[in-house]
Amino acid sequence: MRRKIGVVLGILGVMALIFGVVWMTVIWPGLAKIPAGLEQQVDLQGTLSLFSEEHGSMTHDISGHRKYTALSATDDVIYLQEDIWFEIAGTDQEIMRQQFHLGIDRVTRQNVEGLGDGIGGGHYNFPFDVKKDQAYPFWNEGNPENIEAVFVEETDFQGLHVYVFEMTTPEGGLTAPGGFDTPAMTIEQTIRIWVEPITGMPVRITDRTKRTGQIPVPDPDFPSTAPFTYQTVTFYEDDLTFTDETVAGLVDDANAAKTQVTLAKKLVPWLSIGSGALLVLVGVFLAIKPGKAAAAPPKPQAAAPQPEQK
Repeated sequence: MRRKIGVVLGILGVMALIFGVVWMTVIWPGLAKIPAGLEQQVDLQGTLSLFSEEHGSMTHDISGHRKYTALSATDDVIYLQEDIWFEIAGTDQEIMRQQFHLGIDRVTRQNVEGLGDGIGGGHYNFPFDVKKDQAYPFWNEGNPENIEAVFVEETDFQGLHVYVFEMTTPEGGLTAPGGFDTPAMTIEQTIRIWVEPITGMPVRITDRTKRTGQIPVPDPDFPSTAPFTYQTVTFYEDDLTFTDETVAGLVDDANAAKTQVTLAKKLVPWLSIGSGALLVLVGVFLAIKPGKAAAAPPKPQAAAPQPEQK
């Protein structure tokens, strides 16, 4: 009986070991992928300045929105539509709208080269298990190249432990070449991101972006014959951050997701592997250790001699 119990425990232990390994190598990577039905929106607030030849530079208090919608997905890549639009605060008057299409690796959260508007290797979001000693290149709309997000500090934010990363354009900014109807621009940008490191979820962001360029200015006295002069103007400048409602929602989501990821990635597989190894050891011990020998039955006593009858 002892040996049978040992064999059963050993089999259960092997099954637990296999389950732990399969969870780590097959099940968890599937859970870690961006959901095929992703739909996510964050709202922003701040100021936005735009330049036009008719009105010059105008600054507005704005409410902004950034929305990601999954269009389709394969096992490795998800195709996202990114919509960005701004409205004058307190009104429905839209002053700017952009739309981009991205092909994102579902595990690394990076743009896949040639599958969208993003530059290959640039993240659209942080992956799981953010590292302090690792720089994460990000693609930001309108930039001619990726900018690395570098760890700055770790802190507590609304009860959540977070890492703060910063991405900054190099001195002198980035140069975006001009197009048919747009001049070349110099882009200066500083973005700070507060990110929960286990899930990679950003919970706060500050964004300061400035795009400047030159426009030709005709001579007021001889507009048709005199050569143009050039004037440097700021075509676009923003100072944005998440709204309080967005921050509160993201903090709640990050707290819940952190627990789920910790359970799914670490606790479940290692608990299964640890208990499996223990069951195998106990099973082997029971199966090979001999049981106590059964006690020999007592020998029958010889019957007492009967007296002879006369």
